Amino acid sequence: MSTHGWPSPSSATEIAGRLGESERRPGNGDRERSFPADGGVEYERSVIRIPFYLKGSAAARNKIDVMAFTAYMRLIREAPTTNALGFRQFEFFIEKWELANSRSDGLDADVTFTLSDTVQPKSICIAQQRDRDFPALIVYSAIYDVYLGSELIVEKQPGVAYATPVWSIPPRNVTVAFEKPLEHDLFAMSAGTCEGMQSISQEEFEQGFAQAQTIRGRG
Repeated sequence: MSTHGWPSPSSATEIAGRLGESERRPGNGDRERSFPADGGVEYERSVIRIPFYLKGSAAARNKIDVMAFTAYMRLIREAPTTNALGFRQFEFFIEKWELANSRSDGLDADVTFTLSDTVQPKSICIAQQRDRDFPALIVYSAIYDVYLGSELIVEKQPGVAYATPVWSIPPRNVTVAFEKPLEHDLFAMSAGTCEGMQSISQEEFEQGFAQAQTIRGRG
């Protein structure tokens, strides 16, 4: 699937516009010296842009519909260790994940993503040099469901995402590329991006999480 000619979602543009140049460009002030010493719970928010390649009547209106979701994620991070090759790493798993801002003009419906009700795979962040934690490579793994309105249309779809070089946890000022492929009668999707990742409070996470569930008709 070619990404040539993607439209620029207004919500993503607005968020990018609120970031100053110093925030968009990684600098020494954004760099951490080492992984978090202990395990813990993290709440994160980001902007995920996904191109939907439309089919049928939707394609007649607009072949590609790029959506900009606000993503809310809760992850459980383990304490770092040194692996058998001498590189520092830590493992984590995504416990909750919801995408809001879900209206698709091309499909004329709400599209939401949520973690599947199944055991989630481990994700990992690993140093790229033996003598220091950063820069690092981070890989996110998840199994997810996709809803069109309140209808479950894709179930237990595996996907991965990664970013490098990572200089902080959570990764800041770096684009996360992901492959969460799926095929449906109405649309198909493959590569997307995640940007603007930042830590948020538990309260903000719960509000965003509830919003996404309400859109899907569960809240």
